[in-house]
Amino acid sequence: MSDGTHPMQLMHHAPPCTHQPVVALDGISRIFAGGGGLSPVDLAVSPGEVVGVTGASGCGKSTLLRLIAGRETASSGAIERHYSRLGMVFQEPTLLPWLTVQGNVELVLSPSERPRAREALHHVGLESAASQYPAQLSGGMRQRVGIARALAGHPDLLLMDEPFSSLDYINRAELLELVRERVLGAGVAVIFVSHDVREIVQLCHRILVIGGTPGRVQAELHHPAPAHGPQRRPGALANLEERVLAAIRGHSEARCSCS
Repeated sequence: MSDGTHPMQLMHHAPPCTHQPVVALDGISRIFAGGGGLSPVDLAVSPGEVVGVTGASGCGKSTLLRLIAGRETASSGAIERHYSRLGMVFQEPTLLPWLTVQGNVELVLSPSERPRAREALHHVGLESAASQYPAQLSGGMRQRVGIARALAGHPDLLLMDEPFSSLDYINRAELLELVRERVLGAGVAVIFVSHDVREIVQLCHRILVIGGTPGRVQAELHHPAPAHGPQRRPGALANLEERVLAAIRGHSEARCSCS
């Protein structure tokens, strides 16, 4: 979903509370003229919950995020939004080349909120690079700036669309750990789209597998351990990964649970 649009959108809705989801989809769909798109989806995401979305290319994963963000018009259904701020991290960080690192983070902040920019850069390990420009940064550092920009806005809901897919293995691992530490522990609801099943199983409490044309939810898998908890044992992760892969191949039950 790297469409050059702003990586953070401030949405003014009712603030979230523990008694209602941050966002709820009721039969939401988007069907395109050529026959592709997304079949009706029901989904509710609670505060602090991390929902992963995976599946083959072109199955509607990014369409789902655009519908939630209000950047795509639904063909049917409704969305209830109970958040004040929406953060977005794309496959490419979409930084403005004429602004410094700090200036790019400040784009999403009001004048009174701008001190948050340095704090967010500190959290992603880039405080010393605040005065540099995007062209001076590595790909991994630029993506850290994109994550810092989303964090600086203190979002209630964070949408992440293939945020690590263009990075090498080391940068992927580092940023995966960064998200686990800085985002998942803050009570932010997250919807994380990725083709990488390992990323999905390491981060998410719940996983939706989308497939078909138009795309539909073929499987929903759960893991009881928190995404950032030490009890996520390698054996359990490997088991969950196999179940996700089986669902992608179309050999799983419509809904299943992993322990």
